[in-house]
Amino acid sequence: MRPDADALRWSAFLAGDERAFEAIFQAYYRELYAYGMRLTGNEELTKDCIQDLFQRWWHCRSTLPALREVKPYVFKSMRHEVLAALKAQQRNSRLQFDYASGFEVQYSPEDFMIAQQLSAEQHAQLLAALARLSSRQREAIYLRFFSGFEYERISGIMGLTYQSTRNLIYQGLKLLRQSLTLTLLVLLSRLLGGAY
Repeated sequence: MRPDADALRWSAFLAGDERAFEAIFQAYYRELYAYGMRLTGNEELTKDCIQDLFQRWWHCRSTLPALREVKPYVFKSMRHEVLAALKAQQRNSRLQFDYASGFEVQYSPEDFMIAQQLSAEQHAQLLAALARLSSRQREAIYLRFFSGFEYERISGIMGLTYQSTRNLIYQGLKLLRQSLTLTLLVLLSRLLGGAY
């Protein structure tokens, strides 16, 4: 959806239009599913979070804000939904919630669309380099390069300042540069749109 079409559908949904609500769901389901899977690694939990989020929105639509840009709000809401679900899960199992381990953005070589071009050794090197990043660096890099958000939107989604977001991504990319061979850097740079 285009941003202005998004905002129009959101306004119609707030007014009770079920078709607009369904269009928003259809437009964002795949992206939210991919984001949720990276945050949780759990398919059922991710699907439950998406369903719970949309059900909550429908029932409390009269209290939701009017939006000019819907996508950042949708991602931020999903992040909060996942956080709440993880806290509830851990409360039920009497475990202390640990943010760092709760939000492990997970990548697979397929995320880079270069899996066929990599040897087993290169796969291992790429995954090892990503493992060196903090979970917040992985999440910020995912939001920037795989979901296409600008730094301001990422800072809003993750609850960080603009400068902290830029620093987080810069430090993550710097670590990747230090860890990867020239061949992998070139392939990764193509995928990330020349971010290196």
